[in-house]
Parts: sequence; structure tokens; C-alpha cells
Amino acid sequence: MGFWSAVGSAAKGAVDKMAEMNEKANELAEEYREKSDDFLKEKYRNGSIVQKMASSKVLKERGYGNQG
Repeated sequence: MGFWSAVGSAAKGAVDKMAEMNEKANELAEEYREKSDDFLKEKYRNGSIVQKMASSKVLKERGYGNQG
């Protein structure tokens, strides 16, 4: 495998992994919409990357972080 083929394969793998994480975060965000702000803030501070993505999304929907 050539250098550029290896680079392309690595990039594709990274894109696929990010898409998978984004899908999981969206599913988790559905669940998190029923949770309290304190729960979401805790997940944002101490959760996994996917939990942080999901909690951040829901907190933004609730108006946090929209300072303009």
C-alpha cells in the first residue's frame, strides 16, 4: 500500500468513527432531553466524549452558551 493510500484509509477511518460517534450522541441527546440541567452539566463535565456531545447539544437547545 502506498503512502497516499494509507493516508486515505486513515482519513476514511477517522470520518467513519466520527459519524458513528455523532449518531450515538444524537440518540443519547433524545434521552437527555428528559433530564435536568444539573444532570446535563454533570455529563458535560465528567462524561465520555459521546456523553459530552449529547449533553452539549441539549444544553444549547435550552439556551446555554448562546451569549450572541
